[in-house]
Amino acid sequence: MKRVSWLISKYLVQAILPYYIFSWLLLSVILFVQQASRYSDIFFSVNIPKNLVWQLTFALVPNVIAFTCPMAVLVGVIIGLSKMLGDSELVAVRSAGVGNFQITLPIIVLGIALSFFTFLINLYGVPFAARLVRQVALQTALHKLESPIEPGVFNSEINGYTIYVKGGDFEKGTWKNIFVYNEDKKTNEARLITSKSGRIDTTEESSELVLENSIVSTFFIEKQTQEKQTSKFVSENVGQIRVAIKTKRGEIIEKLTATEGAPDELGLLELARYVKTKNGKEKIEAQILWQRRIILSVTPLIFALLGTALILRFNRGGRGLGIFLALVGLMLYYLITLLGEQLARTGQISVFTASLFPIAMSLMVIAWLFLSNRFLLGRAIGNVYHRFKANSNAGSEEIKRKKLRFGLTTAILDFDIIRNLLKYFSLTVIFLTAIYMIFTAFELWKFAGEISGGFFLLMKYLFFLLPFIYLQLAPSALMIATLATFVIKSRQNEIVSWTAAGQSVYRLLLPCFSLMILLGIVNWGIQETIAPKTNKIQDQLRAQIRSRGIVANREGKYWVTNDKRIYSFELAETKTDFNQKVKNLSVYEFSADETKLQSIYRAPEAVWEKNVIKFSAAERQQWSDGAVEVRQISNGELIEASNPFNNLNEKPSHLDRRETEEQIKTSESEIERRNLEVALEKKYTTLFLPFIITLFTAPFALSLSRKGRVVTVGYAVGVWLLFMATTISFEQFGLSDYLAPKFAVWSPMFLFAIIGAFLISKVKT
Repeated sequence: MKRVSWLISKYLVQAILPYYIFSWLLLSVILFVQQASRYSDIFFSVNIPKNLVWQLTFALVPNVIAFTCPMAVLVGVIIGLSKMLGDSELVAVRSAGVGNFQITLPIIVLGIALSFFTFLINLYGVPFAARLVRQVALQTALHKLESPIEPGVFNSEINGYTIYVKGGDFEKGTWKNIFVYNEDKKTNEARLITSKSGRIDTTEESSELVLENSIVSTFFIEKQTQEKQTSKFVSENVGQIRVAIKTKRGEIIEKLTATEGAPDELGLLELARYVKTKNGKEKIEAQILWQRRIILSVTPLIFALLGTALILRFNRGGRGLGIFLALVGLMLYYLITLLGEQLARTGQISVFTASLFPIAMSLMVIAWLFLSNRFLLGRAIGNVYHRFKANSNAGSEEIKRKKLRFGLTTAILDFDIIRNLLKYFSLTVIFLTAIYMIFTAFELWKFAGEISGGFFLLMKYLFFLLPFIYLQLAPSALMIATLATFVIKSRQNEIVSWTAAGQSVYRLLLPCFSLMILLGIVNWGIQETIAPKTNKIQDQLRAQIRSRGIVANREGKYWVTNDKRIYSFELAETKTDFNQKVKNLSVYEFSADETKLQSIYRAPEAVWEKNVIKFSAAERQQWSDGAVEVRQISNGELIEASNPFNNLNEKPSHLDRRETEEQIKTSESEIERRNLEVALEKKYTTLFLPFIITLFTAPFALSLSRKGRVVTVGYAVGVWLLFMATTISFEQFGLSDYLAPKFAVWSPMFLFAIIGAFLISKVKT
């Protein structure tokens, strides 16, 4: 009997482990992408050393796997036991005299082992990763200080100067076509410096912008009389000019060498000692962090028990309800954890009591599930559910009869495939979205919990985050939906029946590919119409949450440039798709060699519409041979083919395809233009991404062999991970200017399309 129990225990663990590993990989990749998006300025910057990028990549892993391990345990246990339930293997196990306790025992052992692993990650990995992230952030800031000027980008944060360079060698720190603007409010004067060449000299605490053969123009900022303007204007050629740029280099170096870190960089023992030295909010936050690590370490064991209890309780065709309850339980578990933390922050309960909330509630639910048959409520829920299943099964039988009546080649089979694909796609999107939002809520709650109305602000942020989450998760969800649909049909011998009727397996793929093309169009529509607007809002809300409720002030002066003009202005409120109003507009026009200032237009209000900039009143200063002429202009116009006031400093995710193309045309920064070109090509791939993912996923799902199906699914997941890694790598090559943007974005798509076509050609038909 002991030998039989050992074999059954081993078989139970082997049935769960593959699904646990697949779930862990999938969830970890998704949450890693979510975390990496927070550091996009580092990951997608060509100016940051690659060793810092790799260090940051490594540093993000421990937090992610510590969070996804418990979730993967719950998913793996439910799917593994559900498969055994569907194959009547649990019935066979019970007929051998094995009870629920013996079935649960090996899963408990697995949960304990994974809890111990998670504990080690939280004990050593998470603090080490937090220290590494801080060091990478400081080293990145230090690297930027060594050369604070980026070609093609206006820098207005340097000691009251606005500096712009059109090009140069970033590695050598040499620049060409330089524009420097400075205002003195006390004297009502502005100084404009232009130079053909320059460089950056860096010392301990400051950097200097050294300009060679410069032209300095000095003039009044505000409107003056013509006599004063003429007498005060000065334009002269000078030799070398040095512009001091004060930095915080010493402060950053001091932080890098500091031995005492933030609480999240401390291990459990160090954190416990840290708590004893603090008072008030700092002490409570440190205690919450300590308790959170302990809870996450115990969660794999709790979820192993919860998943087992759900499947064993609903053991008569109750897999669907079990998985649904698992998702609900997952969300409730983490929401209760957040609720307990918030109550502890407000002082209503102790931190220790808050930590017991999710554990106590979970143990109560687990106990109820194991003993529910003894209670009237448990029997009532079971009876209602089984009646629902009976009706569903009756409907399924009717569908089967219709299939037999109309034949396998009718549209009913196509409808059935599409229905299953949409069902599994929707379920996967909902599940992964819940995971994504839970992880995001955990990340932001420490900020939202400290402000009035923080909960509703966080909920608003998560709502506007939904389109972004969907577009991020849709490719992964399609891969899972394709696998689930065809693997289940293979297990139910529907594919065998199809081929036995003399039909090709390729016919099964027709409705699948048709649906993927349709989903590509839908995703494109969301990306172009909904996502740009919601991404702007959710970025603003996130910044507001992280700044603890303080709304960022968007007022200020903007600078843009094109071939011969530089614009300085402030945004007005009114904006439509066809015009953009601005105020306090200044337009600087230069000579053909882009070194000499020829004229300045200043208007209190202006608007761009139909390829021209219009202003009702403006002042124009124009000079030649050292003399300046001041003219007042009424109802003036400047021809400008594209809108220079649109999409200022916008992320690619804030722009649709048309706006991205427009910004590429107007951008003077080579780096910015390259980033936008890569982003534009990625937008186009949204149309074809569902089809290509299905193309290389379907061959694995269509396997007719009942042996090694788990291994086959593992191959599919492996190819998907390889596709993700290849796509990200080629994208980085495109951003680094090693590959053309089109080649960098489309090469992985074509490569895996060819691989998919080859794999489909090898499928037995």
